[in-house]
Amino acid sequence: MNYVAVFYYEKNGRIHVRFPSLIKAGFPASTGGNNKREALAAAKDVLAIVRGISEKDKKPLPYELKLEEINVSRGFDDLAEPLRIEIKHVTI
Repeated sequence: MNYVAVFYYEKNGRIHVRFPSLIKAGFPASTGGNNKREALAAAKDVLAIVRGISEKDKKPLPYELKLEEINVSRGFDDLAEPLRIEIKHVTI
C-alpha cells in the first residue's frame, strides 16, 4: 500500500501528516508526530488502519491522486502557516 502524504512542519517542531487521496475518499487519514521519525511511523499506522477499515467494510481504497491534483491545504483555518510542506510517498 503506497499513498502520497503531505507533511506540514510547524514552528513548534510538530509535524502534521495528511493523506489527501484517502481523506477525499472519506477515510480518517490524518496524524502527526513530534519529529520526522514519529510522524512517519504514525503515517504508516494510519495506512494500516485504513487498510483494515477497507477490508472490514468492503470499501475499496481510492486510486492515488496525481501529484498535480494533491491539495496541500490542511483544512484547519485556525492553525498558523507551516514552516514548510513536504510531499512524499508512504508505503507499508
